[in-house]
Parts: sequence; C-alpha cells; structure tokens
Amino acid sequence: MEETDLGDPRFEYIPLPASPIAVALLILTLLVVVIGLPLWGLSRGSIDLWWLWVVPPLLLVAGMVMGKPGPFRIYENGLELSMPLWKRVVGFRRLYSFEEVVNLYPRLYYVAGAMMSPFAASVGTVEHLGLSLELSNGREAILKFTPGVPRFSESEEEGYKLAAAELRDIFRGLGRPWVSQVEDYSQEEIDRMKRSAARPLMPFQLIVLAFFSPVAIIPLLSTALSSIGAELSGALVSLIVLLGISPTVAMLLISWIRSRRRHHILKEISKFTERKRESQAPKAT
Repeated sequence: MEETDLGDPRFEYIPLPASPIAVALLILTLLVVVIGLPLWGLSRGSIDLWWLWVVPPLLLVAGMVMGKPGPFRIYENGLELSMPLWKRVVGFRRLYSFEEVVNLYPRLYYVAGAMMSPFAASVGTVEHLGLSLELSNGREAILKFTPGVPRFSESEEEGYKLAAAELRDIFRGLGRPWVSQVEDYSQEEIDRMKRSAARPLMPFQLIVLAFFSPVAIIPLLSTALSSIGAELSGALVSLIVLLGISPTVAMLLISWIRSRRRHHILKEISKFTERKRESQAPKAT
C-alpha cells in the first residue's frame, strides 16, 4: 500500500525524538563516564577496563537513534502508524486503510520507561492519553501523543484532541462507530475489573529496596573480594555488576508481567466505555 492510496493528508503529529527517561539515562551514563572512569583509574593505577564506561553510552545513543519514532499521519482513507526507525528500515507495515480498523478508542499509556520509577511501578502513575488501535489482521497499536512538558492541569493533550477530532469526523462520515467489536460486560464485572487494575503492581517497599540494591551490593562485593586478595578482572567485575543489578532486573520483570495483565483489563474497560458512550450519544440529523 502506498500513501497515494490513502488520499490527501488531514493531520500529522511528530512524536518526541527520544523519551525523557532515555535522555535522563544518557546524561547519567555520561556522568559516570566523565567521573567514574578517572576515579576507577586512580584507584587501580590503570584504565584497562575503560570499555565498561565507554561502551554503555555508545549503545544507549545507538538505541536512541534506532528508536527514533516516525510521524503519525491521518489521511482521507487511512492512516500511517508512527514507528521507530529500526522498524521502518526493516520494512514493517505502517499504512492502513480505515476498512482495516476494527476498534479505535481512548487509552491511557505509560510514558516510556515510567515503570523504572518506584512511584510509577507501585501506583501506576505517569500516564498520558492516547488512542488504541485494533486492526483486522490482529495487530494492536497505541497512538501516543506524549508532550515535551507534562501538563498536569489538562486531562487531554493537544495532539490527542486534534487527532481524535479528525478521526471522529472521518468515522462519522463513514457511518461507523469507533468500536465495532467488544464483549458485553455487566456493570458488576466492570467494577471488579476496575478494582483489579487499581491494585499496585508491587509493594512500594520492595520496589525501593530492589531499585537501590545495586548501590549496596556492588560496592560490598567489590570490597569483600578485594579484602581476600581476589583480582578484579573484567570478567569478575562484570559478574559483580550482574549480581548487583539482578534484584532491579527481577523487579522490572515482575512489574512488566503484571503491567501486561493490567493493560488487558484497562483495554477492555476502555473499549466498553467508548462503545457505551457512542451508543448513548445523540444521533446527528
């Protein structure tokens, strides 16, 4: 499918080139390179393990470049999904006609990397409003309109409002609802699903303990091994780092698994709510 098959463009949204958490990680990593490498070299009398500080920021920059999202566009007869650069290079399909759109509904989504925060992972905050898209081929996508600066006083971001207005106008002209397929839940089931989705992903105390564990584990292991005369080779240092970050990785993995379950629940609630809203909306005459 080509862009010309979708008609004239009606709306375009350019996402942020990199998520705020990626930029923060890059700054933190560069600080480690600038400060940590000289201190390590002074303490050991050499910098033979320089690659432990140089390689991570290079990998992070490469990941940010390959993850740079493309534009989201709405055409007269279809839309173009925003995709990271690596998917565009590989050739993932990004153009779809409106006939292939099964369900379209508002969805809250996490800002990229928000689950790394103890606060976000425990209470599920740091969210923005986007549009969830379900296609006839079974694919799902979330159209994100993350602002550069958080606007806590607004429930809807400007990008979302403009895109939603365009899509409602187009679907109204097609005589189609946003949501075509959704399970018919009872109000009791919806209330039970809301209570389940509101539960924290993990206890806050465990989140904080796992998040800061590398700060304690890595120095303690290094000091203990040095005190018994062990040579801190590259392989041993890498093992110490892996052991130090293992609680954090485990915490993130558990949070991710539970967030997938929460994602499914919230998706069903959002579809049901949008379908109910459309059924109760006054018909245009």
